[in-house]
Amino acid sequence: MPAEEVPLSPAATRFCRYVRIDTQSDPNSQTVPSTEKQKNLGRLLVEELQALGLTDAAMDAHGYVMATLPSALPPEEAARLPVLGLAAHLDTSPDAPGAHVRPHVHPRYEGTALALPGDPSVVLDPARQPALLQHVGHDLLTSDGTTLLGSDDKAGVAIIMQLAEDLMKEEREPPSPRPTLRLLFTPDEEIGRGVDHLDLSSFGADVAYTLDGSGTDRLNVETFHAAEAVVTIEGIGVHPGYAKGVMVNALRLAAAFIAGFPADEAPETTDGRGGYFHPHGLSGDAERAEVKVLLRDFEEEGMALRKARVRSLAYGLVERYPKAHVAVEILDSYKNMRRYIEEEDPRAITFAVEAARRMGFEPELEPVRGGTDGARLSERGLPTPNVFTGGYDFHSRFEWNTVQNLERALEYVKTLVRVWGERGVDPS
Repeated sequence: MPAEEVPLSPAATRFCRYVRIDTQSDPNSQTVPSTEKQKNLGRLLVEELQALGLTDAAMDAHGYVMATLPSALPPEEAARLPVLGLAAHLDTSPDAPGAHVRPHVHPRYEGTALALPGDPSVVLDPARQPALLQHVGHDLLTSDGTTLLGSDDKAGVAIIMQLAEDLMKEEREPPSPRPTLRLLFTPDEEIGRGVDHLDLSSFGADVAYTLDGSGTDRLNVETFHAAEAVVTIEGIGVHPGYAKGVMVNALRLAAAFIAGFPADEAPETTDGRGGYFHPHGLSGDAERAEVKVLLRDFEEEGMALRKARVRSLAYGLVERYPKAHVAVEILDSYKNMRRYIEEEDPRAITFAVEAARRMGFEPELEPVRGGTDGARLSERGLPTPNVFTGGYDFHSRFEWNTVQNLERALEYVKTLVRVWGERGVDPS
């Protein structure tokens, strides 16, 4: 059923309102943000935050939205607590259609295969996604099948916004012991630029959490070390009728370079803590070719070996084809955030685990096989683990969440805020 025809919780209603706004980012754009339409959601959030009473809510020229939810504790008590940041990203992935999202609700899911109404070839099937069987009886949230849903990361946006509304209402009563909250919504996370232009001093948080994780009851305190290699191959072009002994086909060399990566170290053949090589771009012609390869490893030593493997394969082409010229450029994208978190403030992890235990579950400390704004923030000195928001099958038309998962994530973040309020005073 279309979402507007079904009574939903406030958080789910808010989520369905946000996913209708097209905020897809563009990796080929050089503007900041990469698409102006991301600011449409940003402006709406500013209006809603100001209506809640967060008078400093604003969006800057780069598309960052920030606001402060002051602690309701007496000033001298609030000053002893760290400022806690909560962040989510505005943009959706360019990997699937993202315009004209039509959210649908499937009440009391029965655990069977579910064809989406806009494109019946898009079927949510427990045989493909076993997690569906853990959500029997839930009210599923999907697109109509023609687009992604946008749960990554409008679920995080909706949870933070609903948290702000709920806390503002609650604090008309005697205040709960919680720190000052700084709220942050970033553009362009999906294309790796989410915090490129963020001024950490303006954000002003001492510790933070991104709400950008999949599933439920999961905390992400580790990410890959991530890098991208760009290998440029200059061959020799000549008419193929006269090519013998002269032509050096750059595309053929590029194919040989790609074939040199081990098949068991690819995204499609690894999981858990297994790293990989991922050729994701090949362009050019017989005279010149360019190959782009993503490198991922959870260990610094493993990343160093992967970089060495790329250089060995690339420069090995010149040994086999001396007339070719090969250039290799490797740029780091982000680092494994765990070391930075533990060095800066390990309470970011221990308090997150305590919040889960207060709710009666043991959190799964799941390594992130992808990037988050939190990885970059942690490397820059702001410890920022990642929190679950309930969604599955991100970046695809198969994406889904549930009303109950959104509510669970919201309750978890409320508990996390309370833990920091009760235990966040630095004993030193």
